[in-house]
Amino acid sequence: MPDTGNGLAIVGPGLIGTSVALAARRRWPDLQLRTIDKDQSLSLIGNALVVVLAAPVDVILETIPRLPLVVQPHALIIDTGSTKRAIMRAAEKARLPQFVGGHPMAGAATAGPAAARADLFDGKPWFLTNPGAPEAVRRASRFIEALGARPVVLSDHGEEHDRLMAAVSHLPQLAATTLMAVVARAVGGDNLRWAGNGLRDTTRLAESEAAMWQGILATNQEELKPLVKYLAAELSTLADRLDDPQVIGALFEEATRARAALK
Repeated sequence: MPDTGNGLAIVGPGLIGTSVALAARRRWPDLQLRTIDKDQSLSLIGNALVVVLAAPVDVILETIPRLPLVVQPHALIIDTGSTKRAIMRAAEKARLPQFVGGHPMAGAATAGPAAARADLFDGKPWFLTNPGAPEAVRRASRFIEALGARPVVLSDHGEEHDRLMAAVSHLPQLAATTLMAVVARAVGGDNLRWAGNGLRDTTRLAESEAAMWQGILATNQEELKPLVKYLAAELSTLADRLDDPQVIGALFEEATRARAALK
């Protein structure tokens, strides 16, 4: 069982943070639990032995330098940010020896604490990284297993994570958001009522809030920028070959095979 000792502190009681709280309370009904929102002092962390940073990436980056003054030296600190390299650099600069970069691959159709669930992480992968602190990673692994998640330990400082997420998460978000904006410009807001399920399914991610994604895109631009340019180049080439059945057929076949792999 993970050592939650003097309790758990969660910085950022949104969807992920509140779900962590619910999952922890499910596992340890008598757990001492405290949550710290953006307008509250970090001193409320107190003597918690596990601290979870569940705020947006940019807020996590602002919070990390302030932690040495408010956390116990032996406290395990885990973040849940969607990018890792910038966060790991900040933790190293702040000299937080018990810091473990993390990213749960779990979410919901709507954001905010109202959508939180105790079973949000059940069976879901949760990336962990800090090769320089193996004992902290082991502690973090035990903790997230207790929340129901499946730890995936990386051997670098987030580089592989950010490369993968740029392709499977960040690019789809940017593509869906851009597509929705382009379609609306092309037909006007009133004419969107004629759209079928194809547009609705393809642009579901366009409902995401900019506040969450601004920090993600900014901190992973090194990996994301080439992919965005690659996608744009592919679309530009395709625009000139829409009447070529071989090109269109090959593209659809490739995409169909890839889509089947998601199932």
